[in-house]
Formats: sequence, structure tokens, C-alpha cells
Amino acid sequence: MYAIDFEYDGLTLSDFGMMIGSFSSTGTETVSSGADISFQTVRPAGSDRFRFYGAKYEEAYTATIQICKCPCISPTPYLSPTEVSGLQRWLCRKEGFHKLHVMSDSYSDIYWNAAFSSKQINLGGHIVGLELTLYTDAPYAYQKEQTFSFSLAPGGKFSIYDTSDEVGYIYPCVVIKAIKDGNIHLSNQLDHFSLSLKVLSPNEKITLDGKNKRITSTDKEGNLASRFNFHFPRICNTFENRNNEFTLSQDSVGCDISFTYSPIIKIGI
Repeated sequence: MYAIDFEYDGLTLSDFGMMIGSFSSTGTETVSSGADISFQTVRPAGSDRFRFYGAKYEEAYTATIQICKCPCISPTPYLSPTEVSGLQRWLCRKEGFHKLHVMSDSYSDIYWNAAFSSKQINLGGHIVGLELTLYTDAPYAYQKEQTFSFSLAPGGKFSIYDTSDEVGYIYPCVVIKAIKDGNIHLSNQLDHFSLSLKVLSPNEKITLDGKNKRITSTDKEGNLASRFNFHFPRICNTFENRNNEFTLSQDSVGCDISFTYSPIIKIGI
């Protein structure tokens, strides 16, 4: 990947007069690309062949980035203690992950949830750059958030094509607003779980945050726990099939529904 700038939590490296650089020798390098999988195998007694019995990601994605002053902005290549302090106040925080977007045409719709640690790069008694270690919340990156909205009558259907690189499922954020009070039953042909939900009023808007297993409603009076089967809708894919066809049952009430999620992409910096 070629890039000289990145955006982190709404600010860019160039806002600080800095750019992505390298203080190492030129040449090829091998970096993680979001697909570092560990495989579990076992060799049965009396056999030379190993049997596969599982695989997992051992750790979240991490990478190292070096930054320096942009020569077209700054008259000096050296960083002052004040400048280092400002950069590290922005990048090195203990409050958790923030969105990192590398500003490159080929990475325009890709981001990581990231946090940084930092070390100074010194040369001849001067600070010439920082070496940043990137830590993320997952073994892979994400594509930019996508929202799909539909208006459904009883028996209505809609499809979502999952572009995720990871075979499996993702819990999206789902918002439902029914046209009147009644029941909602929503199934996905790629999943064996179905949503069952009772809506109390036509003005009630229910939000299903599957990632954090949280359900909220604009109706403060109704008992949500007694109205929901706690099967949060999922967007799934198998190696052969990425198409999620959702169906609202005939005995459901019509509703407006939206799905918001970020597909997984296996790529490195």
C-alpha cells in the first residue's frame, strides 16, 4: 500500500504537518494482511496423516507505522518536544479504540478500530519522527458502514448480499418501526434463528443492537424482555452463498426496517 496520510478520530496526520514515512532501508517487506489464522491438528496413533479439528485467530491485527514531518509543509525535519507532545496526546490514549482510515484511493472504504502506542526516533540528538504501533479490536479490517432500508407488507421479502471476507455471521444494528401494533416474525433463509417481536404501538421504534446484545424502544412503558425472543437478526454467509433472503411472515404487521453493519475485509496496512 502507498499512502502518506491517515485520519484518526476525525483528525488527519497532515493537520499536524506530518506524513507517513520510513527510516529503514528500501526493499520488500512482509506484513500481516488480516488473515493470521492458527490451525489445530492432531496425528492419530499409527498414522502419518494429521487431522484438522479447528482454527482460530490468536490475536487482533497489529502493525507498525513510522511518521515524520512533511517537507513541503515544514522548513525543518526535526520535531520539538511540544510537537511530539501534541501528536502523542492525539494518538496515544487510554480511552479505547477510534476509527483509523488510511488515505489512499485503494483503501477509500476501509477502516480499523484502532489505538496507538508510540516511540521516538532520534538522530544526532534530534527527534526526527515517531514509530507508532497500531493495535485493533479484531484480526481484520472493516469496510465502511452500510445501511439497507426496506418497507415490508406481511409476507414481504428483501435480500442483503454479504460482502464479508469472513465466512460466518455478523450482528447488525436493526431498527424496526411497525405501521400498527402487533407481532413481527422475521426469518433469514441462511440462518436457523428467527426474530419474534411484539410491537405495542404504530409510533414505537425498536432498535436491536445485536453486537452488544441490547434492545431499546421509544416506548418507555412496555416490558421489552417479555416481547422479544432474544434472537437478534444476523447477516450470514457460507463459502458458497452470500445472499441473505429475509421474509416477514404472513401473520406479521407491516413495518419499516433497516440493517446497518460493516462487512469484514482481510487486508493489512
